[in-house]
Amino acid sequence: MASIRDIARLAGVSPSAVSLAMRGTGRIAPETRAKILAVVKKAGYSVNPLFSKALSLARQSPESRYRETIGLILEYPTETGPDYQKAMHEAAVSRASGMGYKLESFVVSGKPVDHRRLGRILRARGIRGVIIIPRLEHLQPRMHLNWLELAAVEIGRTLWHPRNLHHVETADYHKIIEALHLLKKAGYRRVGMAIEPMQNQHQRGTYYAAYLVSQLRQPERSRIPVLASMGPWGEETFRAWMQKYEPDVLVIHHAPEICGWLRNMKLRWPADISLFCVNTKEAKMSGLLRDYPGLGRSAVEMLSLMLEGGELGLSERPRSWLVDEYWQAGSSLAHPIDEFLSEEGGLLPGTLPKLHVTTMV
Repeated sequence: MASIRDIARLAGVSPSAVSLAMRGTGRIAPETRAKILAVVKKAGYSVNPLFSKALSLARQSPESRYRETIGLILEYPTETGPDYQKAMHEAAVSRASGMGYKLESFVVSGKPVDHRRLGRILRARGIRGVIIIPRLEHLQPRMHLNWLELAAVEIGRTLWHPRNLHHVETADYHKIIEALHLLKKAGYRRVGMAIEPMQNQHQRGTYYAAYLVSQLRQPERSRIPVLASMGPWGEETFRAWMQKYEPDVLVIHHAPEICGWLRNMKLRWPADISLFCVNTKEAKMSGLLRDYPGLGRSAVEMLSLMLEGGELGLSERPRSWLVDEYWQAGSSLAHPIDEFLSEEGGLLPGTLPKLHVTTMV
């Protein structure tokens, strides 16, 4: 089949003139256009539709490549909501725009009547895809929508119903395992976990599971149970646990509460006790910093793949994308971890022991 260059040679014009004549655009004389089109017809030239569409998309600005509208289900208003929701929301809006989607936000309570109202709105506006921001307000949050007509991605795994949504989440279990190895390498010998039961529940038990696995590797006399196993969550239980097991570093989640209890016990950090926070929000606190923008972007990317593939409804085998957290050196550890961290917030090569990989045949 003749190429554009062949057509240009036969018509005695440039390849760009052939392209303009075939597209019907640009400043080109009517006589020249007619001459080129006659040569095109005689040569039997035809445009590859897929290639033409690709070129057309490439010429468009990202804002003009509209695909469809997707919904972002929030638990709090964006203006007054928590920082983690704002970070995910802003990143999702930016990524959706860059991929040709419009993102519309909906603040929804935990009431089923509000969910049914949202379902009617989504259907009326032709919205087939939704992203659900973590819902932490209730003990066992649920979403009541017609999932058969939706492609849905959950950020985190806080929903108790439905449980089989595709989701994007932080690699909590793996990061806690790495953190415990890192604290041992930094010189700590008595690592204790003081994470609230509710936070452990929000992460489907991964905090306690990772910690207990590491404790089983310790001699029985050296093991320290999680704080929550000692009694009701509170200062009195914390004080008794600290006095009985005397940890030299605490793995925590809600730093202000733990720091308040330590102050009441006249303990200073890191002089008397070191702190490692799994969800640090302050620069001075050593620990893990969640990549909330990364979660928002990844959720849009996963949902885009589902919409393009026509994957609507719940899945018997939901997929999970893990987003790594950043390490933060901070100043709450008596034995710093700075030397093990890269400038980008990752672990330097060789910091952790190699994992034993079992190959299944």
